[in-house]
Amino acid sequence: MAKARIAIIGTGLIGTSVGLGLAARKDRQYEIVGADRNSSHTREAKKLGAIDREARSVEEAVEEAGLVILAVPVQGAHRILEEGGKFFADGAVVTDTCSTKAEILRWAAEFLPETVQFVGGHPMAGREKSGPSAATVDLFKGATWAITPSKTANEGAVSTVLGMVESLGATPLYIDPGEHDVYAAAVSHLPIVLSVALFRMVRDSKGWEDASFLAGPAFKDLTRLASGDPIMSRDIMATNREAVVHWLDRLQNELSSIRGALLEGGQTVTDLFTSTQFDRDNFIINPPVRRAPEGPEPPSSQDTIGRLFVGGLYDKFKEASQRANTPKPDSGELRRKLGMRDDE
Repeated sequence: MAKARIAIIGTGLIGTSVGLGLAARKDRQYEIVGADRNSSHTREAKKLGAIDREARSVEEAVEEAGLVILAVPVQGAHRILEEGGKFFADGAVVTDTCSTKAEILRWAAEFLPETVQFVGGHPMAGREKSGPSAATVDLFKGATWAITPSKTANEGAVSTVLGMVESLGATPLYIDPGEHDVYAAAVSHLPIVLSVALFRMVRDSKGWEDASFLAGPAFKDLTRLASGDPIMSRDIMATNREAVVHWLDRLQNELSSIRGALLEGGQTVTDLFTSTQFDRDNFIINPPVRRAPEGPEPPSSQDTIGRLFVGGLYDKFKEASQRANTPKPDSGELRRKLGMRDDE
């Protein structure tokens, strides 16, 4: 039976930041246990106050834990679900912070017992630095946190994850896992590829020594993602290859159009930069706003995490249930909308 324990598997940047946020709750009545293949990470996380206790293994960490957070690269989550599924407590809620969602939902369905609830998650926040020393208590404040419940997840499990997300200052967004992966490829995964490409292009040129002296904020800003965790980046590309390649192809077409405009010169170039500036400034100044659900305002799920082990979960989160039951476009419809071929 799950008890008053939260287990964080992976105490790098994301896991330690999650722990810092959960540990900061003054009314918390749960223990936070951390585990990591790198024991120095768990020691550092404990020193920072992100976890209360270091576990020597995943099995020890998840024993009797009511909430388990997999804050590891995608392939690492695969191994944990496949090899450690039998160690999760009956009634435990398992979530993750992985950057791709379709594959991990499939693995959870394949490997987790029916007594364990899985709710996928992906915080759209991070830094180019990795490790617990880069963690901050407010890393997720104001960020979007994608929520992709498994088909068998009940409302209580979803509410538990919502409580954690809102406690960390993030805003939950329900989204189909396949839809998440296609759009995340454009706004999150392709930028990693671009950062790597730009840095390698200049670094591998014969003029790198001189160019490096001129590399100012613009170059450093655009290439900062190249300093990210290479294992995480590798796993993202391995589990979302089709979508990343799709957007890469579209980018090549866009670059060709821009190249043509530059060769033409004159007003064409002015129009290109002016219209793009207008569109981006409008996006920044007027960010998209989620439409509030109709009817009475649902109770905040922020307190759910505090009540997780002391009296159960609230039974009404209308937005959660409404959004969770809203039909999502099928993969074919989504591909057509984005101009993707059936064989991509």
